[in-house]
Amino acid sequence: MFADFWAGYISGAAGIIIGNPLDLLKVRLQSGTPASSSSPLATSYAQSASGLVKGVTAPILGYGALNALLFVSYNRTLNFLGQVPAQPSDMWAVWSAGAVGGLATWVVSAPTELIKCRTQSSGDGQSSFSVTKELFKIGGIKGLYHGGGVTSLRDAVGYGF
Repeated sequence: MFADFWAGYISGAAGIIIGNPLDLLKVRLQSGTPASSSSPLATSYAQSASGLVKGVTAPILGYGALNALLFVSYNRTLNFLGQVPAQPSDMWAVWSAGAVGGLATWVVSAPTELIKCRTQSSGDGQSSFSVTKELFKIGGIKGLYHGGGVTSLRDAVGYGF
């Protein structure tokens, strides 16, 4: 279980470090945030290094924990279903373990994605921490899970496949 946890945590953090600049550009294009050019490539060159990692703190912490939960719950579910995680033979068990893993990650993914999206789309340079404080102030713990039902369904089905 220790190896599952750390493998998941490191892979989640690495994925965010690599993918966050592209995700940031996607969010800005989808939210209509004004840019100096309509070209995503030109936008990326116009950004400073700090601008391309905006909102990365919450995802690094969150997705590391998310992947750790996913790896542990997936492997434990396969064991529970009588499968060897390294060589599962039943595809229904693999799908079920992925779905359970996806559902388990909802605890981390819903607030992490909400904070990340709000941070990236804020035009005033808010930090992940200030967005979290604002969400918590307005809605408490429940406020951090706005849209969480859809996130849990997406993750359960998506990780199942």
